[in-house]
Amino acid sequence: MKSEKKTSYTGYIVLGIIGFCFLYFILWTIFKEKMPLHKYLYEISSNYDAYAEKALFIFPVVFFVFIFLTLMKPTSAKRFLRLQASLPTSKIKSLAKGLVEVEGTLVMKNPLLSPVDNETCIGYYYTIEDIDKDSDGKESYRTIHRETQCNPFQIKDETGIIEVEPEGIELILLGETNISSNNSKRHKETLLKDGQKMLLVGYADAKNGQPFIRKDDHYKVLGITSASGITVWNKYQPLLRSFLFTCSVILLIIIFIFTQ
Repeated sequence: MKSEKKTSYTGYIVLGIIGFCFLYFILWTIFKEKMPLHKYLYEISSNYDAYAEKALFIFPVVFFVFIFLTLMKPTSAKRFLRLQASLPTSKIKSLAKGLVEVEGTLVMKNPLLSPVDNETCIGYYYTIEDIDKDSDGKESYRTIHRETQCNPFQIKDETGIIEVEPEGIELILLGETNISSNNSKRHKETLLKDGQKMLLVGYADAKNGQPFIRKDDHYKVLGITSASGITVWNKYQPLLRSFLFTCSVILLIIIFIFTQ
């Protein structure tokens, strides 16, 4: 369904900007007034101490804002977590057309074989990571491939059963089922299996009079997670949010103190 090799374009952009600034500075030290923006660079070099003091304040603030915006950047997983916290859990028999949250047991129709352990499953999320080792032998991992595959399946509760069209589905807050590694690669998979109790958020629709759940076109979400895991998340997520807010305030105070 979905296969990609994810490249860190942001990292390349940052490195490109740093490289450009370094090259421009070298050229400016050689050609001086022949370079564009010479007047501004001369002003900075002549008043280095004053600008360095400002930079000491600005850089941490910019870094903090960058981290904040990165954490707050909307994703389908974040939309799923926000929506499931506000949506009531509906019974399958009484589903109305629109965005819904249902909780029930997964029913497999057409099995898949998982890529790591060849387990029979409904669907899987599969990643390949490069393994890098530093001089001390400590390992670090870099994801080079992500893939989600899922066949149509059903979900049932005590009131009924409904089809799920899995195009665009995301597995959220689910731990790895199987992990395999060699000297240079690590392979991980998270499986959806027959009989698992899950919570699903998607769009209830109908085709030829038959109801089914698909990806919501407006919120761009079709997510599934463990029914027990999401209960723990909803319980502790407000505490986590309060902790992050407190840490942000403390960090800003520290930056302010050090810049005085």
